[in-house]
Amino acid sequence: MRMVKPWRDRKGLWGLAVAGVAALFLCWIAIDVFKFSGDEGIYLEGGRRVALGQQPYRDFFVLTGPLTFWIEGFLAWLSGNQLVVMRLPMILDTAFLVWAVYWVCSRYTDALFSAAAALTFLVYEARIPKLVVNHRWDSAALAVAAIVAALEAHRRESRTLWIVAGALAALAAWATPTVLLVAVPLLLWAWWRGGLSLAAFGAGGVLVTAVAGAYLQWQHALIPMLQSMLWTGANYSVANRMTYGQVINMAGSAADVHAVPFTDNVIWSVYILLAAILPIAAIVGWCLFQWLSTDRIAWAELLPLLGATLALALSAWPRWTADELLYTAALSSALCAALFYRLAPPRNRAAVGWILLLVATAAAAPKAYAALDLYPFQTRVGTVRGDGEDADLMERLERHVQAGDSLFAFPYLPPMYYLLQARNPTRYPYLQPGMMNARDEAEALAELSAAPPRWVIYENLPASAVLILWPGSDPARLPLLAMHRYLEDHYRDVETVDSRWGRFVVKERLPE
Repeated sequence: MRMVKPWRDRKGLWGLAVAGVAALFLCWIAIDVFKFSGDEGIYLEGGRRVALGQQPYRDFFVLTGPLTFWIEGFLAWLSGNQLVVMRLPMILDTAFLVWAVYWVCSRYTDALFSAAAALTFLVYEARIPKLVVNHRWDSAALAVAAIVAALEAHRRESRTLWIVAGALAALAAWATPTVLLVAVPLLLWAWWRGGLSLAAFGAGGVLVTAVAGAYLQWQHALIPMLQSMLWTGANYSVANRMTYGQVINMAGSAADVHAVPFTDNVIWSVYILLAAILPIAAIVGWCLFQWLSTDRIAWAELLPLLGATLALALSAWPRWTADELLYTAALSSALCAALFYRLAPPRNRAAVGWILLLVATAAAAPKAYAALDLYPFQTRVGTVRGDGEDADLMERLERHVQAGDSLFAFPYLPPMYYLLQARNPTRYPYLQPGMMNARDEAEALAELSAAPPRWVIYENLPASAVLILWPGSDPARLPLLAMHRYLEDHYRDVETVDSRWGRFVVKERLPE
């Protein structure tokens, strides 16, 4: 026992070092970098509205769980809507996932190899466009934390850790409802461990769900949430259905996209597709290893981990793109790394670890160096880093839309409200063509008519781009003709702002 404890302590220090390196690297390349991301805008603007006393579902349109909005709302209230603070959860989520790769891998390999695998995962996971606020980062980190807690509960025979695992799994579902799938293999694992473990796991989940549900009910938002979930099932799940591993290539703006099926990209796009390959490789590879090798891992531990890997991949449905699967890749990356370690000859394992570290360092260098080309400039959400085009974009938009002005950004421009600190008179942060139905359009029009905003910012989103971004969209819903007619009749063009993020037309309300 005297020899085991220091070795565990050293593994713990390696883990802290990995997490620290990950957090510093992510802060350097992402925490204050200007990005015009439609999805991030949903959560930044939603957080701003929560900070103003509004609630998801009750006061503004939401199709995911409320947890990310609550987190961002607290940070918006705490910081005065500073971007660098509101991006902290994404930094911590991603750094935690890197640590989790190390932690899971270290249970089956040595510390050096585990650290190398985790840092390699960091470089792969750190896709610059993806390092933005998103409910998927929150749910991925919480789901993997639940898996880590369950593995430790299994090894230590700890009912307390089973409670923690259940609570974390429930929290993950309150960020992204489909991630509740991860609770299934963990529930079966707890059941296999015995009735008390199952009860503990269930108690953790029930406690979190009861508190969140009671809070929503107190805020008169529980029924609207249930209605939103029904809407999501009927509309989002259809419009966003994609094949497993599908790749969407975007060149800045939403209007400049093209998609290529998974089967046509295996050769040239393995790097992008790796997030789709890893779950399959982990499940198939470990099953074959267990069948053919004598150096097996106990099925009682491995099978739930493989089940959780499958559940994480399934939780990305219906938007099963390679990009969405990236959020679920931590556990499968750790299991694939551990399998590779077991397959490598023992005398070569240290060398493989050092090679992985060198590869990770070489791959990280260009991302870190690219940040040197950015410079700070002031915005209404704090000092950010960007290039001259980014600063020009904000200066031209801010010239027209003042903080507190009423603004409607159409169709899919939710970052405009947050970046300009403008007031949206509708409950819709966006109107996604092909997904929103006639009732949504009519409700938004009624709100605009009741309180006409002074400004409109418009981006032309061609039908071809809509059908690539959201391929299940109903073509009959694409034009949103009533909204277009309203804007044409009541607003005039003031300025067209071109940028790498898109072409935005600033419109001002015509005098009555």
